Amino acid sequence: MKNATSNRMSMINAALVAAMSTLSLAAIALPSTSHASDLMPADLCDRETGSEHDQQRNMAFKPVATEDIRIGIALSACREAYNQGAGPRQTFQLARVLHKSGQKIQAMKLLAEAAEAGHALAMVNYAVMLGEKGDTIQEFGLYQKAAATGNVLAAYNLGVAYRDGVGTEVNGALAAEWFGRASLARDKVAAFNLAVLFDEGTLLPEDNGKAVELYRVAVERGNVDAMINLGLMLENGEGVAQDIAAAQDLYGDAARRGDAFGRQKLQELAQTDGQAAKALPTEEALLILPKAGRVK
Repeated sequence: MKNATSNRMSMINAALVAAMSTLSLAAIALPSTSHASDLMPADLCDRETGSEHDQQRNMAFKPVATEDIRIGIALSACREAYNQGAGPRQTFQLARVLHKSGQKIQAMKLLAEAAEAGHALAMVNYAVMLGEKGDTIQEFGLYQKAAATGNVLAAYNLGVAYRDGVGTEVNGALAAEWFGRASLARDKVAAFNLAVLFDEGTLLPEDNGKAVELYRVAVERGNVDAMINLGLMLENGEGVAQDIAAAQDLYGDAARRGDAFGRQKLQELAQTDGQAAKALPTEEALLILPKAGRVK
């Protein structure tokens, strides 16, 4: 499927997206933690800032998405925990909150400290920031070190590094190996990226059947790009028996998630069949803006 994928394949080319999803910008005044909770500062820090990507987080608390971090409480608790010498996890979490509050320099210093102390996700995020500054060699080395601990995000980022030659030589076999490891750990986009390698046939021998299998895995995890690519393969009968109805279903699912290309494909199939596509997007879906920066 080389021609189709070259025109609309949504390759996820930045290792940084997943890693930096734990970090963003905002600023809020700092209330005292004394009235916020009866928890000790280290536990309160864990509760307010634990990342879903951190396999070393305190599992007594649910992970907190970046957009849900309450900066005032989190920053006060994590800073107090850090001053009390709580450990590398709280150091990483303090860095996470500082980065969200816009204090990137301080965040980077703390990420380096937590990484040096062996915190895997801190290694990944510190690697991201080093990469942004152009130090891709050290970036790649930190991904390797973090992946050796079993960190899923590091495994995914290694796949990207080997695919794109970030701090190392391009190596399709190793890219596939690390995407595969991350996919087995249920990383949300690793199965999609692995499918693309087999679909394009540039870094690995083309295998449309394997691509279809992996796209199905990614679709089950809710990956919109996989819905589109699997829909194209079903529509054209590549690696799988042609099934226009199943392709329409996938385009419809993508459209309902706001995907403009999915809506376009539904309209094309409706015109071809001379009837309304059975999975036309809802009015609500039509009002959702398409994903920014997506290449097809």
